[in-house]
Amino acid sequence: MGNDNKTSWLFDKDEEELSDVDFGGDEGFTESISPSDNEPTHAIGGSSFSEAPTEYVESEKTQIYHGGMSKDFAGKAEFDPMVDPITGWLVVVKGPGLGQSVNLGSGMNTLGREGDERVSLDFGDKLISGKDHLRIIFDDSNRVFFAAPGTGRNISRINGQIVAATMPLENYALIELSKQTHVRFVAFCNEDFDWSELAENSDD
Repeated sequence: MGNDNKTSWLFDKDEEELSDVDFGGDEGFTESISPSDNEPTHAIGGSSFSEAPTEYVESEKTQIYHGGMSKDFAGKAEFDPMVDPITGWLVVVKGPGLGQSVNLGSGMNTLGREGDERVSLDFGDKLISGKDHLRIIFDDSNRVFFAAPGTGRNISRINGQIVAATMPLENYALIELSKQTHVRFVAFCNEDFDWSELAENSDD
């Protein structure tokens, strides 16, 4: 393709001179960078994106990987491993926050009153430790739950028994986090279902 008189001057200049040329516009050039193949696609509100969003604000609460599944789901918008899949709930049945529920995820769930805890129970009960009051664990390999004492100074009881060591956590168990706050444990994942089944079914 030949150069007309209006643009031929561009090709008569060397690179150093071209760097000083004003091409017009105040914002300059922008470059679109596609995400690398080994990074997961971020799904927001159930929508998928053909290109990476211009800005992605990461949250500590949404950076929890489901055990061993990040590779299986990477790049699939319908299930994002950066969003913690729900494995169960704690429902407040006594005390401040009565009727409220909080989500449990896969792996280690630390419970505490502070907002940056994985499971935040900030309903106004100061008898709940700020951090690591109790730990609830979902073992996705065996599809079972456990409870373990945290590092906080306040104790918990499950069905009246003090949590002094790691113990099985049965569905609908009553957990006394304090004298004020009692919660009921409700399992979503169990021997009949785990999120890994979605990965297995997607390969069929």
